[in-house]
Amino acid sequence: MKPLPEKYYLTHFHEFLGFIAGPSEHLLGEEDKQFIRRFNELPEDAQCLYVRTLNRKSPLIKRQSLFYPEINDHDGHLDQLKAEGFLYPIEATIFEELISVLTKPELAQLLLVSGTPFKKSGNRASLFELVAQSCNFDHAQQCNFEQDYVLRGYQNTIDYFLFLFFGNLSSGLNKFSMRDMGIMRTKTHVTYDNARFDFLDEAQSAFFYAQRRKSVERIELSHALADAAKLDDFPIAVGTLANTLQDQYLSLLGKRILAVDNELALSVLSRSSEPEAQEKVIRERYKAGDKEWVQTRLQDVIDNPESEALLVFCEDFLARKFGQKRTSALTDMLREPTPDLNIDEIYMDSVEYGVKQYYQQKGDKAFRTENRLWRALFGLVFWQELFETDTSNLITEFDFKPQAIVHNTFYDTYFNQIEARLAQITDFQTALKQINKTLLLKYGKANGLFHWHSGLMEVLSQFLSHAPLQSVVEHLRAMAKDFRLYSDGYPDLMVIDADGLRFEEIKAPGDQLRKNQLISIRQLRKVGFNVAVTQVKWHLDVNQPYVVVDIETTGGRGQQDRITEIGMVKVVNNQVVDQWQSLINPQRHIPRNITQLTGIDNAMVADAPLFVEIADTLREFLAGSVFVAHNVAFDYGFIRHEFARLEQPFRMPKLCTVREMRKAVPGLPSYSLANLTKHFSIDMTRHHRALSDAQAAAELLFIINEHRQAAAK
Repeated sequence: MKPLPEKYYLTHFHEFLGFIAGPSEHLLGEEDKQFIRRFNELPEDAQCLYVRTLNRKSPLIKRQSLFYPEINDHDGHLDQLKAEGFLYPIEATIFEELISVLTKPELAQLLLVSGTPFKKSGNRASLFELVAQSCNFDHAQQCNFEQDYVLRGYQNTIDYFLFLFFGNLSSGLNKFSMRDMGIMRTKTHVTYDNARFDFLDEAQSAFFYAQRRKSVERIELSHALADAAKLDDFPIAVGTLANTLQDQYLSLLGKRILAVDNELALSVLSRSSEPEAQEKVIRERYKAGDKEWVQTRLQDVIDNPESEALLVFCEDFLARKFGQKRTSALTDMLREPTPDLNIDEIYMDSVEYGVKQYYQQKGDKAFRTENRLWRALFGLVFWQELFETDTSNLITEFDFKPQAIVHNTFYDTYFNQIEARLAQITDFQTALKQINKTLLLKYGKANGLFHWHSGLMEVLSQFLSHAPLQSVVEHLRAMAKDFRLYSDGYPDLMVIDADGLRFEEIKAPGDQLRKNQLISIRQLRKVGFNVAVTQVKWHLDVNQPYVVVDIETTGGRGQQDRITEIGMVKVVNNQVVDQWQSLINPQRHIPRNITQLTGIDNAMVADAPLFVEIADTLREFLAGSVFVAHNVAFDYGFIRHEFARLEQPFRMPKLCTVREMRKAVPGLPSYSLANLTKHFSIDMTRHHRALSDAQAAAELLFIINEHRQAAAK
């Protein structure tokens, strides 16, 4: 990581304030401007001290923790900050907040002063409960806590500034440090010339409802009820973002108070345009017996859909409650007549990978797509409009999602350009050429829509060469119109076989379809794609290939140490069908204690191949199999790190013979390889040599699979 200058944080804060006082000046109220003016008048060390407080999570800060070597006269500057309102003394009104930040010894001190009996061995949580019940601010004063702690001032102003800069309430000034240290990548060539909002009331109302949305689930129920009763006094939401945040807040607030005041909750939910809020109103009114109103409302939505998500719900609810239909659309989709796939139970932790392997072993092409395919295609097709046409689309270098995507106004904002772009997708070669050009020019550039990876072009090429292009165009248009709705929920796999291209949503026993999956699958089918919901059944496949692996290394740390030897045994149907072994030059010294353990010394590996030289052979030997090892995390982790050094991904299903032996033969005193081979009378030619250990672990795999087969009958 790059080192930072001594007062880096003050430089960052002035950079931050430059944006607030510059492009965002029209979004500032008088108190905001006063803060900037008064802050700039402070001595540099006082500025440093205040900015240091901004890096603390809690606005309540212990004075002693604010002593930094680069800041002179801490006490004097602390007093100045208090005198000018940048810091405040502790008062009785924030006693609850104060005790929430006290340490266990400080809580114990309060209890001693108040005379409350307590157990010194008790944990902090138990002491906190006692303090909350038995102590008050007078006790805190007796402990001098009002002198020991200060309260950060201008908190709401700082929060508002952060919102103007980042566009959310979750980002902080630490992002500047992460940028400068090289930990966080940011967008380059962002001008910082534009504000995030056009008008003051637009910015303030968005900030107000962002705060409300963030706090609604944490505030006391009595406060939530009070807020619900005075909604008419709240600011009018101005602008797309403020309206979206208001709708989300009202939906959360209504659901929060539903159990204690149904009537008030429904009135709150009715104000929200969020589909979930409208669904809740319909369900609750149906439950209350207001069926005539419900039927009319359902039909109104179907005749004039407010959103695809609400339409899907209303059509399904109308059919079930008024059309005598017994099952939901989600259940119907799960029950569609599709062939079940029998997949080896070894893939229980990675079912999609197991199905992909199943198709590839059949000779079909299968790709893990999920949300990645459509988000990448969308980003590459509309890259110009998303990231390069409008300088106001990315406000700061920390923005990754364009404003038109955040506000869900992309289609309305760039209607002509989007339609022109879609009109160009007339044939496979033209579409592929344009996408490939964008990929080559923009590969690796940070964006908030999709992740780059080396196989991306292959997946897109296979998709575009087999997909009905008009269907592609129609779905990209739907994404442009409502990216928020169609940004996720896509099927797990894309499969290409003799019958063409189809998408598959994979469901293992007990898995359920989610509503966003139903919506995306329904939309893909609507525009002409073949989409199946494939049910998986677990079984033990005796023809499943396993490769039992053992490695020797220079030490036990996967990120620092290196492999010195690899031994592998391939097993099919409890028979060894192949084996492979090689010493590896680790390109570093082998410690003496490792040589004593394994017998492998520096001279033995001097002329051995490097890992890069056997990497392709290793992949080929492992292809299509389950990676097996005794303590599999060790061997698998080392090999994954070696491939990572080559900037290559490595992922396989795994089986651990230690874990599986514990299940197959419980109660043994030790499950080390040496003790298990002794227990089962398995011959070992040389312990702590890779091929010998792999052969022994293969014998354990035979025992494990015999137990698995017996359990499956």
